[in-house]
Amino acid sequence: MTDAPARPARTRRVRAFITRSIDDAQLARPALALTSLVVLCLMILGGSLLPVPYVIERPGPAIDVLGEYEEEEILVIDGAETHQTDGALMMTTVSVDGGPGYRVTPVEVVAAWFDSSKMVLPKEVVFPEEQTREQTTLANTAAMSSSQQGAVAVALDELGIEYRDVVMVAGVQADGAAEGTLEGGDVIVSVTGETAGDVKGFQRLIEAAPDGEPIPMTVRRDGQELTLEVPTALVDGTPRMGVMLAPGHEFPMDVQISVGSIGGPSAGMIFSLSVYDQLTPGALTGGRSIAGTGTIAADGAVGPIGGIRQKMVGAEETGAEYFLAPSKNCGDVVGHVPDELDVVAVSTFEEALTATETIADTGSIEDLPTCEDVTTP
Repeated sequence: MTDAPARPARTRRVRAFITRSIDDAQLARPALALTSLVVLCLMILGGSLLPVPYVIERPGPAIDVLGEYEEEEILVIDGAETHQTDGALMMTTVSVDGGPGYRVTPVEVVAAWFDSSKMVLPKEVVFPEEQTREQTTLANTAAMSSSQQGAVAVALDELGIEYRDVVMVAGVQADGAAEGTLEGGDVIVSVTGETAGDVKGFQRLIEAAPDGEPIPMTVRRDGQELTLEVPTALVDGTPRMGVMLAPGHEFPMDVQISVGSIGGPSAGMIFSLSVYDQLTPGALTGGRSIAGTGTIAADGAVGPIGGIRQKMVGAEETGAEYFLAPSKNCGDVVGHVPDELDVVAVSTFEEALTATETIADTGSIEDLPTCEDVTTP
């Protein structure tokens, strides 16, 4: 009889255990949910900060070539009569987020997709996979140097001023073997005592030099000939100096164009107009603010460039009233012209010059070709 109460006692204990378990589970659910939310947020945040294989092009500054940049006069011509001018001839630029050594995140890319002033591109379109940031910078520097040389030549051709064709050092790679020995703008006179008539000829002479040994070179710098021993370094098993050679010119006057670290060839047309402006009486722009873009070829042809929509936005934001656009870019221009900008389509230096003079005289583009005219069947 003394064992009879045991069953109710065990039952009560089992029920109490089950109740406590249910209570504990109910208390755990909010904690588990909160923990899961925190983990999810951290995963989303981490994913949003991971680099992605894209670059973002956005409007860069429009820079008056007739003025100053980074407290330095951009265009300086010595050894020839120059003339006071007025107004502005603006080169336009694009800033690039991303590429080797830099990164953009998914959040930035998504935001750029919804911003009409920006362009999202695969990274390899702007920075080839096999190319380092230093190599890209060297290529852009060389392109800018060659563009400036070609631009001066086109302006002098228009004015009937003669000059001499040469091969020059268009750029020296930072930390490259030749840094501190060769300089951008050096004119190549000879390599290992021999001369050549073009870039490929000098490249063959350089490649024939003994591996690992300094290469004897004679260059002309600031009117003086210098005999140099140019060091090399092995890059992927091949001796390299870390320079880029390009066709260039020696002019009867000294023309210096300084735009800091900005690279690329797309300011050629504006450089040509600016040199022409300084070498001729009066203000070519008539005191107006004219921006533009486009490469310039030896025959004066104006070539297409990238990022023209961003460049138009940058020009308007800087105060340009008019914009000279390469005709071959007109497909990207139509429908994207900022409200306060008048755009003229040009395909040659002669057309760019005529457009500038017409704007100066009339303050209008009424009689000039627009991109709508060029793209209309």
